[in-house]
Amino acid sequence: MNTSMKRLILAALTVLFGALPLMALPEAGTVAPDFTLQTLDGETQYQLSELKGQVVYLDFWASWCGPCRKAFPEVMELHKEYKDRGLEVLAISLDQAPGPAKKFIAQQGSQFPALFDAKKSAAVAYGVRSIPSTVIVDAEGKVAFSMIGFDPRKVGEIHELLDGLLPAEQAAPAASSEQM
Repeated sequence: MNTSMKRLILAALTVLFGALPLMALPEAGTVAPDFTLQTLDGETQYQLSELKGQVVYLDFWASWCGPCRKAFPEVMELHKEYKDRGLEVLAISLDQAPGPAKKFIAQQGSQFPALFDAKKSAAVAYGVRSIPSTVIVDAEGKVAFSMIGFDPRKVGEIHELLDGLLPAEQAAPAASSEQM
């Protein structure tokens, strides 16, 4: 390939990529973009703004994504550990159709809502360019954490963050001597 052809290709790529908006996951402290999505079965609708007052863990994933499959059990563990303290996990599927996502969720035995982002509107609003992507929204509706990909070394950081955002576990009330 001659030099002038390389320059032409480089110029075309510069124009093309220069015209695309640079998207990234929202930074901590910014207001979390609102969205409304249906569950994979289409029976229930979730609107993020209606969950204000709760800490929400958004997991953008797809059933065909290897790293997503690897991360999903960890998300399930977080849900199991923090659900009683008020953590709401929303698994947002970016599959082309809901069928494969439904199958994956059923195989995993997931106990939290799996939503279908058919038009990729939530993914675009959050700047998701790679999956899995995680965004944690605090009770005030602001982004507290965001991460592209799955890094098992970040799990401890996520636990620390959730421990700080969620109310402490309440001990079971002791039986009083009056009841005995």
